[in-house]
Amino acid sequence: MHLAESADLCDSIELAALASGRTLSQQQIQRQFFPSSTDSRDVGLIREAMELAHRRKRACGGGINYPFHVETRSIRAEPVEGFNIYHFLLFGRMLSLGGPAHADELLRNFRKYFEDVVCWSLRRAGFTAEVLSEPREPRGLHVSLANSLHIIKDRFGELATLKTDALSPDDNDLDVDVLAVARPGNQECGGWPFILIQCATGALTTLQSKISEGQHTFSTVWDGGFFPSHSVRGCATPDCLLTLHTRDWRRLSVHGWVLDRTRIVHLASFGHEVPLPADVNAFWHKLSAAVVDIDWQTGWQAISPSDAL
Repeated sequence: MHLAESADLCDSIELAALASGRTLSQQQIQRQFFPSSTDSRDVGLIREAMELAHRRKRACGGGINYPFHVETRSIRAEPVEGFNIYHFLLFGRMLSLGGPAHADELLRNFRKYFEDVVCWSLRRAGFTAEVLSEPREPRGLHVSLANSLHIIKDRFGELATLKTDALSPDDNDLDVDVLAVARPGNQECGGWPFILIQCATGALTTLQSKISEGQHTFSTVWDGGFFPSHSVRGCATPDCLLTLHTRDWRRLSVHGWVLDRTRIVHLASFGHEVPLPADVNAFWHKLSAAVVDIDWQTGWQAISPSDAL
């Protein structure tokens, strides 16, 4: 399972458009990424990357959701103020190229706050959502897993009884990072649909195991509600999966709801007023300041086809 080479090039072209602050033509992109090259395959790869940019714009929901203006043979960055979710996911993905000081620390924090941004996007789309991963207390839950599960049960309006004896002392998040419901229940009868999302910031090849492994663990600690038959398993990734082979996309989707970069952005575009967590906003300032040092010009060529963060 891997992405086309054009996906990494498209990411880098987007950063080039941001760095230049002007419209980049296909010829300028070629000089930037393939100086002195006369290989027609390089021109073809650039065209594939530009076509992918158009697909990303459509997949994100159009408009400013995709913060680049794309023509057939040119691209420019749209002016954006404050936090931009597409930029957040792109910058975090591109940290793997190296360059910024404290890149390892930035990557660790991106992996942590990626969960919060996925949760925020779901809330923007009208879902009730919570991050179950540690640390829980700064995210509005309780440091204790059992107490947090009681809080989630009440917020989701589910009639269920927590089987505390089914919890292990080693349990952290019951194989789920973010939980969501489309609408809270009324606590009269158990059995409302709910979504269990694992956030995948590792190699692309781990996506399938992230969805399938432990998909029913959460339901094993409840009686009378949160039934496994009413759950939707999902995974979220900062990668753009539009170039993933149809065969691999179908194999992933058989196991659950796949949220890639464009789908996360699309969810956030529904526009419910939801404040961005303060910790995410503080990290965003550090991440956006470091992006100028990312080695986007040549680093993309060193990415393994199956690598993510």
